[in-house]
Amino acid sequence: MKKHNIYLIHGYTASPDSNWFQDFKNNLENEFINVSILNMPDSQNPKLSDWITYMENHIKDIDEHTIFIGHSLGCVSILNFLNQFKATKIKGLFLISGFIESSPIPELIEFVKPKLNYNHLKEIAKTRIAISAIDDDIIPFEYSKIMAEKLEAKFTLLEEGKHFIDRDGFIKFPFLVKEISMLMNLNK
Repeated sequence: MKKHNIYLIHGYTASPDSNWFQDFKNNLENEFINVSILNMPDSQNPKLSDWITYMENHIKDIDEHTIFIGHSLGCVSILNFLNQFKATKIKGLFLISGFIESSPIPELIEFVKPKLNYNHLKEIAKTRIAISAIDDDIIPFEYSKIMAEKLEAKFTLLEEGKHFIDRDGFIKFPFLVKEISMLMNLNK
């Protein structure tokens, strides 16, 4: 059985050790699943070109066994990366508290300026899921809902979770672990 690669791209001001990321990795990584949490450059002052270059240099094995997970700024970063990527289909795309085309955080406007080819993104990622929480106080869920609509992704709105970050006590994400596990079991 070919190994599955999961690439998790964190958001603004975060790191691989933030939030629920390490717990997620510990729950899913095994001999058949590799979870890579990229340490995106200068997350306190992110630049789109730096983030795309970093992904190009650190994401090498992309195929039908690959899953991308983005959190917050990580969502639009993955979409910008995949937008220019002309290759085989990927297994899935999970976008947590994401946004596209506009940002409630002025410092991140640069990331929403490039035009995304939604048809291309839908074609390479058959499974597309966007997740947000009603009480998200950083990226209001309406932003994630618009992202889901543009990508024709399944939109899941959770009753609580805020922005899914550790400062709100969110250090485990069992819902996401379950969703990924179900996808892995359905299409081995």
